Amino acid sequence: MNLPKRNGQVREQRWRSNVHSKLAGALLVPISLLAAGPVEKTVETTPAPRISLFNPIGHITVTGWEKSQIRIEFTTASPQVDVDLDQLPPMGRAEKIHVTTHPLNPQMATRDQTTDYTLEVPEGSDLEIRNSEGEIKVERIRGDASIDSVGGKIAVSNVSGHLAVRSIAGDIEVVRSAGRVEANSVNGNLRFVSLAGSQLRASTTSGKIFYEGDFLPGGNYHFSDYSGDMDILTLPSASFDLSAKTVRGKVVADPEVSVKPRRRSVSPLYGGNSLFGAHNTGAASVELTSFSGTIRIRRLQ
Repeated sequence: MNLPKRNGQVREQRWRSNVHSKLAGALLVPISLLAAGPVEKTVETTPAPRISLFNPIGHITVTGWEKSQIRIEFTTASPQVDVDLDQLPPMGRAEKIHVTTHPLNPQMATRDQTTDYTLEVPEGSDLEIRNSEGEIKVERIRGDASIDSVGGKIAVSNVSGHLAVRSIAGDIEVVRSAGRVEANSVNGNLRFVSLAGSQLRASTTSGKIFYEGDFLPGGNYHFSDYSGDMDILTLPSASFDLSAKTVRGKVVADPEVSVKPRRRSVSPLYGGNSLFGAHNTGAASVELTSFSGTIRIRRLQ
């Protein structure tokens, strides 16, 4: 493994070779130093390693590349923040990499715990990222990705594997992803553009939902919210069976969207509005559910 670099210079450091209690046989190495400036580290890996990163606060950017190695660069706001790296196996090409940020002083201010990361990882990597506060960006990953945040925005593009994204207050954006997508938020907005996958499940309580793109034949697309609005923009050639229902809101389909209704009702359960019908031959299944939000289905120009 390469030694950490600060400002392009290799610095000496003291290595701890104790075995981490959670990963038998893994080498736990503290790679943060007291000097200011970014730290850089490169680890040789297999083509499809499992990579996890747990960070309390900061910005994280992860980009896939063709090399079988991971390059990590990070900057801490305080010398009282430690960064540990677990590698398994401890010698040779790593199959698992676990990076953890933790304050040495639990009483330190939240802003002083900030650590920003930039990672370049093999395209075949599986990712697990937990970052309470701060923006997360992930792109060009063929493996699975699990991403969690409390208040930071999450932006994902060109992920081919199963994508599971969760936030409390942060917005979620997914662009050109090809695998199964699950996106959940409490207060954040959800935005999906040009997805190439056929399985999507999205839910938010008070945020808005925006979808732009096609619905693939045989696909299942489920959108739900409580009080936020939904805006669905689809292609004239899209073929889907629609089930749109709201209790106190309304369902609005533009005239350009030729949904052939099976029934349109105002019922005790869906007192606001509902629309059930097929667009073209109804090859995909699209379900839109809201309590008090407005659901709009529009034609994508």
